[in-house]
Amino acid sequence: MTSIRISRRRVLQQAGVFTSLGLTVPSFLSGTAQALESSEIGSSGERVLVLVQLAGGNDGLNTLVPYADDIYYRSRPKLSIAKEDVHKIDDYAGFHPEMYAIKDLWDSGLLSMVQNVGYPNPDLSHFRSTEIWETGSPSDKNWTSGWLGRYFDNECKGNASPLLALQLGDRTAQTFSGERQRCVTLSNPDLFRFSGGAETIQDLKRLHSEAKSSNPTLDFMRRTGNGMLNASQMIVDAVKNQKTTTEYLPFQFSQSLKMVAQLIAAEVPTRVFYVSLTGFDHHATQNMRHATLLQELSEGLSSFVTDLKQLGCLDRTLVMTFSEFGRRVAENQSEGTDHGTANLMFLAGGTSKAGLHGPRPNLSALDSVGDLVHAIDFRSIYASVLSQWLGADSRSLIGPDVSPLPGLLA
Repeated sequence: MTSIRISRRRVLQQAGVFTSLGLTVPSFLSGTAQALESSEIGSSGERVLVLVQLAGGNDGLNTLVPYADDIYYRSRPKLSIAKEDVHKIDDYAGFHPEMYAIKDLWDSGLLSMVQNVGYPNPDLSHFRSTEIWETGSPSDKNWTSGWLGRYFDNECKGNASPLLALQLGDRTAQTFSGERQRCVTLSNPDLFRFSGGAETIQDLKRLHSEAKSSNPTLDFMRRTGNGMLNASQMIVDAVKNQKTTTEYLPFQFSQSLKMVAQLIAAEVPTRVFYVSLTGFDHHATQNMRHATLLQELSEGLSSFVTDLKQLGCLDRTLVMTFSEFGRRVAENQSEGTDHGTANLMFLAGGTSKAGLHGPRPNLSALDSVGDLVHAIDFRSIYASVLSQWLGADSRSLIGPDVSPLPGLLA
């Protein structure tokens, strides 16, 4: 299979393009040339983390269905999944019927699941709960830095990669907030498929020169556009000959994962990728909408993990999903579910240990408003990823009272 690798020389050339166009080098590119002289940015075998956000609050109970629990069916007379339709994994639970592709991953020993994940004193606001997950803070603290932003600040000071983190989504997650901006965010992966050549670069150079002193705001926008063009071209050069080994659905989520697989195989100097699948806030008419999203999630993750395995990149790539909260156990009167608490997380690749982790949700011991009581603090999973996958000091980044989850990663 033909592939292409991004070399240190290539990154240096791209950094040089900024200078040749007379552009102001962004803060995350400052010092790139000097750092590349002595670092192994983008070196073969570097570990990668891929975060998959299920935005809106995924319904974990209809994702991994507790088909053997009568309380589940009493609580959800209209929304429950029939026992005969569940893809059973044991004598208690099984996957939603649209998640046959993820069931194949499970059967192949390529999937880990952590049950009953949440945090103390949960907040049911989308904004606040997402903030807690993105910063890794206790619910009674308001941290401004992200859990990976702190990792970059403390553990990656010598790594001046211009693409240390890449997010495909509508907004830059607070996950990456830190002392320096180390994440490039794109709302549309097609922006990385720009086809302009030297002629376009010359046009941009001319426009920048002509507008340099006339309008500072417009000048800034042109500089930003030129910078994106150069980053885009670097990525295009990396993936244009990097073929995938599996089919991906023609939807943005799957196509984003396809691009991430190509970039990982091309060994771009990126440590963390971030992809979102939105639309999980189902307060009404949940059945069909949730089924469609779960199929997209299942197909996308299955194609991605299978592709990475066949490309020989799965062992150095850890994939982890998260959602800001789960849903309430009982369905509401609009055939939906309201904001809940504990939820389910998927992991695959890297040194993750396949199988179920954590105790199953206890539907007979809910809190005062009918929500699940979490058993595993999500920050212990972050601690595992930081210490056992990224080789960082998780206690200084998450907190001295948070320990890695035993048995999750090797």
